[in-house]
Amino acid sequence: MIGGRRLAVAVLGGLLWLALFSLLYSLGDEIGAWPKAPPGGFRDVDLFAGFAGAIALLVALVLPRRSTPRFG
Repeated sequence: MIGGRRLAVAVLGGLLWLALFSLLYSLGDEIGAWPKAPPGGFRDVDLFAGFAGAIALLVALVLPRRSTPRFG
């Protein structure tokens, strides 16, 4: 298990990385560095991603756990 300080540093580092990525991507979009997606280019992507996530969750819930139960 990760200690409280290590967890806080990991979370802060992740948030900082996300903020930096968001800033760079937004600046790149403003100057036209990224190509524009064609209309309908991402049609139904959310449905396929949601379906894949639901299947993964179902498999994770149905498969037996590999840990041994602890008593006491």
